[in-house]
Amino acid sequence: MTELEQGLRKRGKFDKAMYFRRPQTTVQRKGWIVTASRTHRDTYEMMGFTALMKYGVLPNDDPELKNEEGKPLPLRSPWYPILSHPDGPAEFPVEQVMTLRWYIPTECPNPQAKFPQLQGHKVTHYPCPECDRPAFIAMDGLGGIEHLARHLRLIHDWDRPSLMKYGEKVGLDFDVVYGDLKKTYDFSVEAEPEIPVFACDECDFVAREDSKDKQASLRLHKLKAHKPLEVETVA
Repeated sequence: MTELEQGLRKRGKFDKAMYFRRPQTTVQRKGWIVTASRTHRDTYEMMGFTALMKYGVLPNDDPELKNEEGKPLPLRSPWYPILSHPDGPAEFPVEQVMTLRWYIPTECPNPQAKFPQLQGHKVTHYPCPECDRPAFIAMDGLGGIEHLARHLRLIHDWDRPSLMKYGEKVGLDFDVVYGDLKKTYDFSVEAEPEIPVFACDECDFVAREDSKDKQASLRLHKLKAHKPLEVETVA
């Protein structure tokens, strides 16, 4: 935890917390939603945080609160209020939802929360065959396998033959971990490349000519306009 994050958690006994959005200029966790002191709102806003006034303040979470029968009141996650608001779940960046695994109802503080920003993404789980740690996650084909391989090598002392044997058994290509080791030096004259047309094969969308990255524009269109979220477990 960084020094700044530690400061965000320091509140007076009678202070209440509210929701803030982290600055988009930070190196990590850009735009993540956090809870922080309402009293020090001005300080956080000076640091680039955005106060999410729409969702009010968090209810008192004093563990000593009791009901009329003198029994302790059950505590809810500080995320429950914003995740229960009709607009709340959409506030969270995809990275935060994925990292916290809230796309899995049993892992989310509000199992009924729906995250529209996940539409068009595909999530694949790669559980460890040796232990019960949370599965490694690949999003849209990126990540997952490399992290699983590193975990198996460092934590469970698997060697390369063991990885390859397991990969063949469950259909995983661990060659991506070791990369392509060959080198090629080609000095032949190359033919003029054809100019590709970046058009969607599911609708009439075509990337604009003045787009700086037509491939990225097409990919973004497909993520937004097509394919619902898919969660797959490979084991």
